[in-house]
Amino acid sequence: MATTYSTSLKLALIGDGDQSGIWGQTTNTNLGTLIEQAITGVQSITMSDANYTLTNFNGTLDEARNAVLVVTGTNNAIRDLIPPVVEKLYTIVNNTTGGYAIRVIGATGTGVNIPNGATCLVYCDGTNFVNGLSGSIGNFTVNGTGTAINLVATSNVTATSFLLGNNATITNTLTSANVTATNSNATTFNGTTANVTTVNATTVNATNVAATNFKTTNFTITESGGVLQFKYGATVVMSMDSTGNLTSATNITAYGTP
Repeated sequence: MATTYSTSLKLALIGDGDQSGIWGQTTNTNLGTLIEQAITGVQSITMSDANYTLTNFNGTLDEARNAVLVVTGTNNAIRDLIPPVVEKLYTIVNNTTGGYAIRVIGATGTGVNIPNGATCLVYCDGTNFVNGLSGSIGNFTVNGTGTAINLVATSNVTATSFLLGNNATITNTLTSANVTATNSNATTFNGTTANVTTVNATTVNATNVAATNFKTTNFTITESGGVLQFKYGATVVMSMDSTGNLTSATNITAYGTP
């Protein structure tokens, strides 16, 4: 009976009476090399702005068998990392440059995106690749700065200091002493007890932003007594009342025909 190989880890399965005199070498490779790679292996993968298929060999070291895949390189779009479609758990690290997610997906089935800069658990159920950690049992505590990449919150979010990454959506109540948003897209920022007192942002796209102060790098927009003030540093460059009338302005130049 000839030697065959296991489905997920490609371990040699020695047939009856096969590999006489050398079966010990094959067994040592199975146990001391291949299983060890599957449990502890950390594999570096370099992408080059193209989809990447992991090597997958019978009975010898390969990329797909490793426990951890650290992905680097430069991508200009979301690119696919393609493991074999077999039952397997991975830890995926997206250390690529360019700011794009990588999609972990087999040659068939569905996949899951790993945001840029994130480390995620992903498993294959034999058909599809699935997020391996989508929730927590009971309370969830972040020690240090909470960084959310692609955050979607449909219920209450309470934080003392919370950093929102790209595509942050908060559709319900936000209670926070300090919310810092970097390139965040949100439908509504709401405050209940402490409100959102300051939003420091490179880019904030929102339908409703309920904030006392709004800061960019140099400009500050504040509201006091029904008057909206636009400041550059400490200098008020423009003021507007609740009806939209300018109450003060500095160096306003109009172009075209009114």
